[in-house]
Amino acid sequence: MVRRMTKEGFVPDIATFNSLVETICKTEEIDFCIDMYHSVCKLGLCPDINTYKILILAASKVDRTDEVFRLLNNSIEQGYKPFPSFYAHIIKGLCKKGQFDDAFSFFGEMKIKGHAPNRLVYTMLITMCGHAGRFVEAANYLVEMTELGLAPISRCFDIVTDGLKNCGKHDLAKRIEQFEVSLRRV
Repeated sequence: MVRRMTKEGFVPDIATFNSLVETICKTEEIDFCIDMYHSVCKLGLCPDINTYKILILAASKVDRTDEVFRLLNNSIEQGYKPFPSFYAHIIKGLCKKGQFDDAFSFFGEMKIKGHAPNRLVYTMLITMCGHAGRFVEAANYLVEMTELGLAPISRCFDIVTDGLKNCGKHDLAKRIEQFEVSLRRV
């Protein structure tokens, strides 16, 4: 149906397009959705923030990092201010590919551009660092998060302290535990 629409030059309204793409993305046909997005944009469709939200999430789930960046840049060029969750998906995708330096750099750029990370972004970054055994970086992000007034969930402290202990960094683990106690005032 969608192929026929685009072949005939028919451009659906944005709500219809977003519904179609969201439904099709759930079937894991991400490449088809991205191709469809490019086709209908050439025909004159003007994506909205929901279009980008759907496609960025979908493309990041299948490690299409190049497409994720293209979609993010398109959304910014159209004047949309990305949600922090856009960044979370991109950072998670980079971390899953083992590209931590790129993820950390992208995270820094995000802050420089005035897109303040939220608790979700920090939690995801700490979790991904923990999964990769990068506990010192996770500890740094945990502290940075609190300096911005964001309260880490207990799981973040557990990931960091357990990981630091397991890799022999007992003094740092103890300082993070004390830090948690001082924050929670328990």
